[in-house]
Amino acid sequence: MCLVPGVAEARSLCRSWPPEAESLAAAFWPGPLTLVLPASADAPTAVDKAGRVAVRPAADPVSLALLAAWGRALFSTSANRRGELPPSDVSRALEALGSAPGGDAIEVALLPVGPIEPAASVQSSGQPSTIVDADARPPRIVRAGAISADRIREVVGELDEGAG
Repeated sequence: MCLVPGVAEARSLCRSWPPEAESLAAAFWPGPLTLVLPASADAPTAVDKAGRVAVRPAADPVSLALLAAWGRALFSTSANRRGELPPSDVSRALEALGSAPGGDAIEVALLPVGPIEPAASVQSSGQPSTIVDADARPPRIVRAGAISADRIREVVGELDEGAG
């Protein structure tokens, strides 16, 4: 997943940006919605999966500061194993990933930054971001999450609820 500062940066990583992507971004960003679209030449091959890329803007101050310091998209994961909910704190992330192959190489440094807010991709309900393939016809839910299919349908009309 590519974490970006905003819509313009998301567009630059995508070869096409259909009207459904524009409408979904306007309705739900920044927020718990990840869009999957064809990757542009600007999308690094490390995150280009079969010519596609997943993008979502940062919503929390720490991620926004990292993006500002880095100066380009930040490629990240929610630190969970496939099919499991993303962890809500560092100790759970280390527990989830520590037993994975290569998990012994994970190191964490924590710096005090003030009051801790839940990650933008995990709402208080504990749900991850909803992932929508905005290039599919009709758009297709890849992973159900914090934004319901009904809310997405209100924005794009017809919807393939694949995972939802």
